[in-house]
Amino acid sequence: MKRAINIFSVLLIFSGLALVATPIYRYAVGIYYQSAERAAMVGEAPEYEPVKSIDPVVLQEEMEVDPTKLPQFNGVLEIPNIDLDVVVVQGVSQEDLRRGVGFYPQSTHPEYGNVSIAGHRTGYAGWFLKIDRLEPGDEIILTLGPNRYHYSVRKQFITHNRDWDVIESNGNAELTLTTCLMTTNSRRLIVKADLVEVIEVQQETREIQ
Repeated sequence: MKRAINIFSVLLIFSGLALVATPIYRYAVGIYYQSAERAAMVGEAPEYEPVKSIDPVVLQEEMEVDPTKLPQFNGVLEIPNIDLDVVVVQGVSQEDLRRGVGFYPQSTHPEYGNVSIAGHRTGYAGWFLKIDRLEPGDEIILTLGPNRYHYSVRKQFITHNRDWDVIESNGNAELTLTTCLMTTNSRRLIVKADLVEVIEVQQETREIQ
């Protein structure tokens, strides 16, 4: 009997250690993948310096782009009010979201429609842990290819995890962030933001006109 109790006690200890170690491991994996994504971006997209501010309406008229497709670059999402600075990868599979936050395949070109991004609230660094703190008017910045897109938070709300309307484009230039609730995976926290400014950027090594 005493032997059985000792074995049970050891199992409880190992179970407790596993419960503690698992989130730490997943957090470390998230940080590792994010570091790798940033390192990869250094070679593909050097540091940029702002050149000029562009009215989104003018840019929409002048640029020859496919409005139904998101440019196939990894991006960088910054939200100053919650100290978020994270690489955005292409895709929202479990493997993709280990590497950072991810663009939904349904995302459209930023000047024309809805750019939708998913991220974990907990686990793998929990990049979207604090997005419930965002309020109307808070700034969100998405750097994608040669442009930096500035958004202003419009609202946040909760919806069912099968509500795909939130990531569809309705013709408005907007950003949508999605993540799970802390208490359930069946519902999603949604943050909507409107595009207010586009900054064209170029490599620092080029002369600014």
